[in-house]
Amino acid sequence: MFERYHRRRDELDGAMQDMFIKGVSMAQVGEIIETLTGLHPSASTVSRVFHTLQEEYEQWKARPLAQRYAYAFADGTYFTVIYQSEGCKMPILAVVGIAITGEREVLAFRVGDRENQQAWEDLMEDLKARGVKEIGLWISDGNRAMLNAITKHFPTAQRQRCVLHKMENVLSYVPSKQREQLELELKALFYQESRQQADQAVAAFLEKYQKVYPTAVECLQRDLEACLTFYTFPKTHWKTIRTNNVSERLFGEVKRRSHKMAAAFRNEGSCLLLFYAVIRGLTFHKLTMPPASQAQPDLVLLHST
Repeated sequence: MFERYHRRRDELDGAMQDMFIKGVSMAQVGEIIETLTGLHPSASTVSRVFHTLQEEYEQWKARPLAQRYAYAFADGTYFTVIYQSEGCKMPILAVVGIAITGEREVLAFRVGDRENQQAWEDLMEDLKARGVKEIGLWISDGNRAMLNAITKHFPTAQRQRCVLHKMENVLSYVPSKQREQLELELKALFYQESRQQADQAVAAFLEKYQKVYPTAVECLQRDLEACLTFYTFPKTHWKTIRTNNVSERLFGEVKRRSHKMAAAFRNEGSCLLLFYAVIRGLTFHKLTMPPASQAQPDLVLLHST
């Protein structure tokens, strides 16, 4: 009898945990469990079950990582957390990696201001402390604090500037009525069949709009080389690595779950724990990696070292 009771309790605990992670509020979890069992668990009971993840999360944060990753995506986002009875925006920085075998995983995340270089350095130091030695290509926006930290800790890595963020920046200098046509031409620069064709398209774009939209063109020229780095990598990877959509989708999934709770997090720990709880249940698509004999020099180097 006791064995059956414990088994059922474990099953209910697991069900409550899964519902909470998927965005069901504590009150709604209680109502569902009451409908199924006739017993109404308190909010504190649901919270206790959820926080059994804490030990697992601590182990996950300290797990060893691979020495080399083909690609890494870095970005930050914000969640609302209660500080001294007031809801405040709390930043979370995260890195998603793609191994040289194609597997994708969240390598690390932590609290930190996106504009604070030390916060990014702490994140990079954590990666290196857990075994990461090389990153083939970093994909990010133009955040200077992040870029400085990446350059300091992974000086040999190449860098890809998210082309969507760059396009948004360029178009912000163009009158709204003229943006639609310019956006199509601007996007075409990053969807050519080769780097040579991209260079030709860029030259034509600059010549056409240099005098019409000089500030927009100046914005495009800043960091332009980093926007075109992806052309030197396998063509089948271009869709994945020319933007930071990998990070954006991750943040979007966590926020989709958390927004259903319709309340701010009570503290940083609760926010970080939910972030972990969501990502542990996500299924990431594996990126098909070319054989070493067909890979570009950077990927060959990662395979061979």
